Amino acid sequence: MGVATTYNPGSNAVPRAACARGASEPATPFPMSRFNAILLVLAAFVSPAFSADAPTSTTTPARIVGPLAPPQGEVVRPVPAPQPPEDIDPATGLSRSTVVRPLRAFPSAPGTSPAPAPATAPANAVPGPSAPGHIALVLPTSSPALGRLAEAVRQGFAAAAQVAGKDAPPVDVLGIPDEGAALLAACRQAQAAGAILVIGAITRDGATSLAGSDCARQPVLELNEPQNLLPEDMPPNLYSISLSTEREASQVADMAVADGRRSAIVIASSTPLAKRVAEAFEREWTRAAGEVQRMTFDGDAEQAQRLRAPLEATKADMVFIALEPAQARAVRPYIPATLGLYATSLSVNPRAETLVNLDLQGLRYLEMPWFVQPDHPAVMAYPQPSAPMSVDQERLYAFGIDAFRVALHLLRGEARRTPLDGVTGRIALGPGNAFQRTLTPAEVDGGHVIPLRAP
Repeated sequence: MGVATTYNPGSNAVPRAACARGASEPATPFPMSRFNAILLVLAAFVSPAFSADAPTSTTTPARIVGPLAPPQGEVVRPVPAPQPPEDIDPATGLSRSTVVRPLRAFPSAPGTSPAPAPATAPANAVPGPSAPGHIALVLPTSSPALGRLAEAVRQGFAAAAQVAGKDAPPVDVLGIPDEGAALLAACRQAQAAGAILVIGAITRDGATSLAGSDCARQPVLELNEPQNLLPEDMPPNLYSISLSTEREASQVADMAVADGRRSAIVIASSTPLAKRVAEAFEREWTRAAGEVQRMTFDGDAEQAQRLRAPLEATKADMVFIALEPAQARAVRPYIPATLGLYATSLSVNPRAETLVNLDLQGLRYLEMPWFVQPDHPAVMAYPQPSAPMSVDQERLYAFGIDAFRVALHLLRGEARRTPLDGVTGRIALGPGNAFQRTLTPAEVDGGHVIPLRAP
């Protein structure tokens, strides 16, 4: 904002408070001081107001506003503000001078209460010489099925954008009702409006559809994995990152092998997600270790009791469970303590009360730094959600933070050179332009979820 500079000639005046206390007004030290003061006051009123402030960008669709126009007939040459050298912390991908700001100035999702409007530019302000490109975030915020999850992603993205502040491009949020034709239309609309990167597709179907469209000819970051595409067949401008529990399962298999386990029993429910998680574990386990057995559990208490006998008689040395948290707690008492117990984040609620998680004693799995490493540099840089969320929503909030950070990583040309220490894991670009997350080994001990202690 421009500041009008005015000289104050009252250096010889007595403060009002001093006069009120009965202090006498001092004699003028120079005979011409009153005349000089009058001249200085007149000079102050005729001095033109100007601004030499460097323009700043925001995380809203508002563009850069230049300095105020000079008075008629006068040319003012703005002095560019000195730019400090960039000082980026490689551990977080943020400026070392970053300050966390509350969620205030980010655009609200369509259909929700709007965020407070940014300050209006003066009427005589003129646009800057050029407007930067923007990031377009396309989310199904008005979808009955996906709206709450999409809103959690949006809020996390907003938190990261506001922490980045002036170092980030403007962001436009495009709300859509579904991830069918509306997703492709919004992507094309954003690209036509000059978006330098489009981010969206939180469902697998949406990611697959977007990957096969003409939108993928320009830079796109998908928030899920497209299906039925080999890495070598991915469009060169298409990138993806996801919260894939199947990839977690593969990492858990490698963790168990590193722990010295050699024979596994898999207990899974019949839900589609549980089946995919179990199959992903089995694929990696078969490749790395070789021997695996499968058992089914669908939540019946008597069925849980029937697991005890075969588990006590087994020659396996570990159990992997692909179950929801309540199912996992129901099964745990019937798994012998002599067997190592492993899972993915599907089976654990890290925000549950201590008494709830006591039944999962000894379970090892992989978790986001967001939940188990509060002293992680990136985790400390970002605010917690402003309103209570379910653990699934909070995972997506953290995912939204990393989605924004990965976007900046891409735009700065750093994605292929440097991994990113994210709040959802260590993120590195892999084959097929897919960002892979390496999570933090964790265990349940005394009802608490903590980072896994080294052996």
